[in-house]
Amino acid sequence: MTGWQIIGAAMVGYLLLLARSAWKQGEFRQFLRSLAIVALLIGGVAGAVAAAIALDSP
Repeated sequence: MTGWQIIGAAMVGYLLLLARSAWKQGEFRQFLRSLAIVALLIGGVAGAVAAAIALDSP
């Protein structure tokens, strides 16, 4: 396994533990909403970086 695969597996494991905890506490909908917001923010930053790279390329 590469380092990125290990990091990805650790992130998935952590998110599964958080989801399980949210489910037990009855806050699973709030967890999903928060996860979607974080995904949108990360996607927005990634899109801005991709646009900056594309505009900066000759």
